[in-house]
Amino acid sequence: MRRSLARWKVDPQLIVQRRLPWQVRKQQLKNQFWKDGDEEEPQQTKTPGIVVQISQAAKKRQRDPQLWSNLLDQALAVHGELSPQDMAGVLWSMSEARYQHEALTDEFVRSLSYRANVRAMVTAMLAVDRLGLPTDSLRAPFLQQLSGQCQELGFGDLRRVLMALARCWRHCAPVQQELLGELCDAIADKAEDEKCDPRDLVAVPQHLGRLRYVHPELLAASARAVAILVSSRLSVLQLDVLRAQDGFLMLEPLIEVPAARYEIGVLAEKCRLLGAKLLRQARAEEIWRIGSQLLGSEVMDTRVWSVWVGEVMRRREPECGRSRRIAEVRRVMTRQWGLNQAPEGLERALQDALRAPAT
Repeated sequence: MRRSLARWKVDPQLIVQRRLPWQVRKQQLKNQFWKDGDEEEPQQTKTPGIVVQISQAAKKRQRDPQLWSNLLDQALAVHGELSPQDMAGVLWSMSEARYQHEALTDEFVRSLSYRANVRAMVTAMLAVDRLGLPTDSLRAPFLQQLSGQCQELGFGDLRRVLMALARCWRHCAPVQQELLGELCDAIADKAEDEKCDPRDLVAVPQHLGRLRYVHPELLAASARAVAILVSSRLSVLQLDVLRAQDGFLMLEPLIEVPAARYEIGVLAEKCRLLGAKLLRQARAEEIWRIGSQLLGSEVMDTRVWSVWVGEVMRRREPECGRSRRIAEVRRVMTRQWGLNQAPEGLERALQDALRAPAT
């Protein structure tokens, strides 16, 4: 029996890839993935040990100044080996521990200002702001690079940038209106193109309110998203609803069109009612966690804090009076939150609860 000569010729396209050695297949897949010439992302490497130690010290709430000084001195000594994300993580851990190291902060900020990606830069800006330091040295070069490039960023990165600009408003000069417009245009366009989840836009009103910038398209998109959440059965966090209320309350006096101002006021009231409903469904330990998150989100409006204070007062024992319950709240804030003086909005809400008529 004769064999066809074609049987002796192996077609390379018929080779089963899984029979090749793993190293060969991995290299082929890598070459194929980057064949379009896209910029290659750095390979994920193990987090340096000193970064892990600093993160663990922050999570354990260790406050020993000597320990933090030693750890941060070590991080400064090897800063040339750290990635931008590692340096941003160290700064974030410092902000959690409320510990400042001037030499390390200056060196990390200098390095991040010219070689950080969007995520690392946003984390660093928020950390430096939490430490009470000016973020202009980080923000200025970042915004300069961002100008004209907003459409190139993804939806998630654009939201992070807007959040960072809104959170760092206290220690920075106002953002240029042209750049804010470009950033908000890009967020609104990508939100519509990608059909994003309504929950992704629920915090946008608070960012716009802090920046005191009314962007009609983005505000309309976020208002529609909040309206969907209020009327649907989609799960949403209590904190997000209260942040949306805070944002609408800040934006309401800035809107010039009466009809639009009225709609924003109605949405703020709906957020208040939904927030109160979600708080009633939360467990007791969650109530204090939500209060801590409101504090961390820098909510200032008394009307937002009144929703949380109202639920705390509602849960008091029948024999517990208002003044006694408020004293307990203050003790918890001092013990769990490390807060000696309540912010103005929370303080007014507590005073209003104390003077509220009995029901």
